[in-house]
Amino acid sequence: MRPAARTAAALALTTAAGLWVATSPAAADEADVDRYLDEVAVELAEPGVWVDPDAADAIGSTEAADLDEAAATAPADMRIAVVPAWKLDPEGQDRLVGRELLYEGEELASQLYDRVGVDGIYLVMSVADSSYDGRGIWGVQHSEDGPTYYVGDAIDQAVDCCAPEYGPMIDRFIDRASDVDHPLYRDVAPWAGGAAGIAGLWWGGTTLSARRRRRADEQRHLDVVKPMLTEEVIELSDRVTTLPTTSDIAQAGLTKEILDTVEKARHRLDQAAADDDVQSVTSLLGTARYKIACLEALQQGRPVPEQTAPCFFDPRHGPSTQARQWTPPEGAQREVPVCDQCAARVDAGEAPQARQAGRGSYWEGGEDLVAYIEGYWNGTAGSWRFPHDGHSRARGSLWSRWDSHRPRARLSRMSRSVSRAAGEAMASSGDGSSGSGRSGGWGSGSSSGRSRRRSFGGGSSRRSSRRSGGGRRF
Repeated sequence: MRPAARTAAALALTTAAGLWVATSPAAADEADVDRYLDEVAVELAEPGVWVDPDAADAIGSTEAADLDEAAATAPADMRIAVVPAWKLDPEGQDRLVGRELLYEGEELASQLYDRVGVDGIYLVMSVADSSYDGRGIWGVQHSEDGPTYYVGDAIDQAVDCCAPEYGPMIDRFIDRASDVDHPLYRDVAPWAGGAAGIAGLWWGGTTLSARRRRRADEQRHLDVVKPMLTEEVIELSDRVTTLPTTSDIAQAGLTKEILDTVEKARHRLDQAAADDDVQSVTSLLGTARYKIACLEALQQGRPVPEQTAPCFFDPRHGPSTQARQWTPPEGAQREVPVCDQCAARVDAGEAPQARQAGRGSYWEGGEDLVAYIEGYWNGTAGSWRFPHDGHSRARGSLWSRWDSHRPRARLSRMSRSVSRAAGEAMASSGDGSSGSGRSGGWGSGSSSGRSRRRSFGGGSSRRSSRRSGGGRRF
């Protein structure tokens, strides 16, 4: 506890006829409150806790001494005043109902800062029977340099844990207000690093899972398509070996290109492990068949044909030469590219000999034949629209499923789910009525009244920046 001589702070002094005369503590004007705060500022010239003798019942002398030492040795300069609420009221003890303080909220603590004139943390605890009578706690930190401390949070913790016990409240305040309020990035950095690590593990694990699922699908496709491609490679190889030798430079060069293309297809098929390999093989086979058609045209003295889409009914027939109307068993009539042989059968009213895959025609193979068709119709040999909707549906379904397993797509779905849930929560909360502001009492705000005055004391010529603060009646 401060020395007993400090009890003079309980009296306001006024001058009359050049003499100092003591007046009643029940001062009845605003000037008396300002003079009282001047006296409190004198008691707070050094960091620590000062308890007004008229508020001594709130804190025992031994407890007050311990708190004074704790505040004086805190990392931040803390000046804490415990004062009667009536001394902060212009009407003093004359007010019969309620209590209206001259300075409300953080401004009360700032008034002490103005008078002391030293940067630091200032806390005022007004002692009364209830919040209605002016009981509360208000604090603020003013400083231009140095760290920011958790003043506002310290006040909330003090009230929530210990009100209306003044000693424990001050103890909790000193403990929490000694913590530096680091910039957000410093507090978040360790968590952000951990979150980034977890996110990286999730991203890598999701990517690996997506790849495994795709590989499993592609292996199933390969099991269906590889026998078909092996058959086609052997067929083309046999056909190439029967090509006649010639002394014509152009024909000889084209023959060599055909041999090289078929050999590339054979080598790629031997190493096939994914849909991209299947698509490359069928694209090479389509190119080889087109070059064979070009070689035959040169041998027969005809112009080299334009590169066209494969025969729709069977890509092994080579490039298409005509177009015919065709109606699938289930679907509308459409125009399809065909070779001369298939065109003759359609014209004769006969069913074309379609390439078979499993139990039906190859265009009915679904996802297993997507890469096979894409290589013939959208490979290096050219790009044409496949005239059957079943392939488009199978391709869209397959690629969409693969994409949905990727981390970016899963993250997007989670974001949409969170946004939808937040929207539903906001919509449901909008049905209720919003509460009004805080009122006095336990858990109340800074104060029910407004600051009636804002003056600057004689301690400092200007205020340093407000770094943190808060207050509550309780």
